[in-house]
Amino acid sequence: MRSSPAAVRGTGSTGVDRRHGVMLRLVGAGVMLTVMADTTATTLAVGVLRYTPAGTGMPLGDLVWLTSAAFIPIAALLATAGRWADLFGRRRVLAVGLVVFVLGGIATVTVESWSSVLAARAVQGAGAAAMIPASLGLLLGELPESQRRGAIALWSSASGLGCLLMQAGGGWLAATVGWRSLFVPDVIIGIALLIACVALPPGRRSAAKGVPDVLGAWLLAAGIAVVVLAISKAMAWGMDVVWLGLAALALLGGALAQARHHRLPAIDLALWRRPRFVWGWLATWGFGALSYGLLTVQPLYLLHLGYPMLEVAMWLTPTSVAVVITSFLAGRIVKRVGAYGLIYAGSLLCGGACVLVLTQAGPTVWGLIASVVVGIGVGALAPGTSVATTLAARPHQYASAVGAATMARMVGGAVGIAVVSVVIDHPFMTGPFAGLAGALALCVAISVLIGALALTKITRQRPDPGDVMIKVPRRLLLELRMTLATVAAEADALLPVETRTPPTDPIPRQRTAEPGPLAGTRGHTN
Repeated sequence: MRSSPAAVRGTGSTGVDRRHGVMLRLVGAGVMLTVMADTTATTLAVGVLRYTPAGTGMPLGDLVWLTSAAFIPIAALLATAGRWADLFGRRRVLAVGLVVFVLGGIATVTVESWSSVLAARAVQGAGAAAMIPASLGLLLGELPESQRRGAIALWSSASGLGCLLMQAGGGWLAATVGWRSLFVPDVIIGIALLIACVALPPGRRSAAKGVPDVLGAWLLAAGIAVVVLAISKAMAWGMDVVWLGLAALALLGGALAQARHHRLPAIDLALWRRPRFVWGWLATWGFGALSYGLLTVQPLYLLHLGYPMLEVAMWLTPTSVAVVITSFLAGRIVKRVGAYGLIYAGSLLCGGACVLVLTQAGPTVWGLIASVVVGIGVGALAPGTSVATTLAARPHQYASAVGAATMARMVGGAVGIAVVSVVIDHPFMTGPFAGLAGALALCVAISVLIGALALTKITRQRPDPGDVMIKVPRRLLLELRMTLATVAAEADALLPVETRTPPTDPIPRQRTAEPGPLAGTRGHTN
């Protein structure tokens, strides 16, 4: 009986049935929808507190800690959580993250003091840190390679949908119930996702054993927190922030030292040896600073003009609609223009829209057009940066790569929000909108930097040495293996039935010569 090459090749391990494929996409998209809705809720809450008696007397730098309190644990724990997901099972880590996120959301709605609210937000951030890499790592690890770019596009566009839904309904919630009610939908969706986890495949685990680097994760979290604190208090504390900067360097250096010597570090240094990942990480960092900076400026600008919360939500909705549509379409065109083509186009659109807003005296038709262009730009940047970083990793590093890339986005976001709040409270421009205009000018500068990085990468496209050294030998070895297997199957068919190799062995073992059709022919000459 002959063995076909298809039989020798096997069916593979990346295929999933239709039901699992649908659930993977729904849960993965649901996680990003929930996280982005939560982020949008904090920016809306900051705006409400800024212009209502509830936040009277609190500087903007203190109010934005409602966002930073969640961003810091997300940024610090993403890499470690991604590592844990690869080691202990992605579905398990996803479920644990959802439980922590829901409990933090309940506490945010119910606790009284401001310090307790910030602590609850930090708990939510820790839960989100586990949810994000586990969800996309599970998605990419279970789907076949041909479907991964589309899955990333869906995962990215879901963040725009979460922003859209929160802006559309959050204005009504904040105006009728209060700012705490903005966090209730996240709790409800989180519970639904936790129930849906039962229908997901468990996800493959890495073969590595050991305890992850918890100390490195804490050092990383502390270092990022000190950086954000130093930026937000730079104007109030003066030169004292220099000591904070030195402390941040020491903490981040300790985290890197731990990563160099720990068997399972919080920071996967192997990713940083890949030039493609480094370029993508830098672009993602800039995208985080730009997108979250704009997300903070937009509602503050409209509330500063005296618009009620419901009208603010209506003005912000076109931006989110543009993000959702563009992210979905970008997943289809990324193969044609490349990840960095999307990044360059997105940064150009965002920067141009900010310049257009700077030329306007208030909300106009041109301002509405600019908000739509911002949404298109962000919608192109989101999948572009996700593809540039995630697909630069090996399959066994998907969750770790997602964690590291999203860490870059959150660190950039935390820094961007802190810098924007400082610029708004201490403007360097003049005029009635000096602080907000300065913040928009800062966003233009970040857009230029991202575009320059993407353009440099496009004009200097070179093959990754790691890819060349691995893909070429692997392809040759696979072809050689198939050839040998086919030849072995043909030769095995010529042997007597009693001497044939069992069908479970794809390559026949070496055996001693026995009588048969081929016996006596070896070395015989006429």
